[in-house]
Amino acid sequence: MVETALKKKAMDYFAMLDNEQARMVISYMETIEFPAEKRQHSIADLKGKIQFADGYDYKAMRSSQ
Repeated sequence: MVETALKKKAMDYFAMLDNEQARMVISYMETIEFPAEKRQHSIADLKGKIQFADGYDYKAMRSSQ
């Protein structure tokens, strides 16, 4: 849903540009490097999203990786 809204906003923006401005924006966008893969999260990275048992040392678990 958010992706669709962003695509619509981008298309509305491009509709306002003339050809030269659009080419400049596209060439700039091509220089931006996006990560090829999403980073895999470990359990320790998700610490804020899940509840660990009392006394569980998630920092020690993370450092052992």
